Amino acid sequence: MKDGEEIGYYKYAQIGLELAGGVGLGFWAGYRLDVRFGSSPWLMLAGSAAGLAAGFFLVLRELPGEKDFNAGAARGGKKGGGEK
Repeated sequence: MKDGEEIGYYKYAQIGLELAGGVGLGFWAGYRLDVRFGSSPWLMLAGSAAGLAAGFFLVLRELPGEKDFNAGAARGGKKGGGEK
């Protein structure tokens, strides 16, 4: 395996961990607020949804730097989105 390929694997692992971390942190914060206010499971669900949204934001922030993502724009596709 080349060094460049190994760095690519770590980058994809980082993206996956950002998504999982956002959901996990939102779930934990919602759970703690549910325990405090007795509103189970609503704040836990809201925290998980907010964490998922934050995780997707972090993933989408990383995408424009990917060479495969930019190669689609060079082939005639729209940059940042799929073809319609």
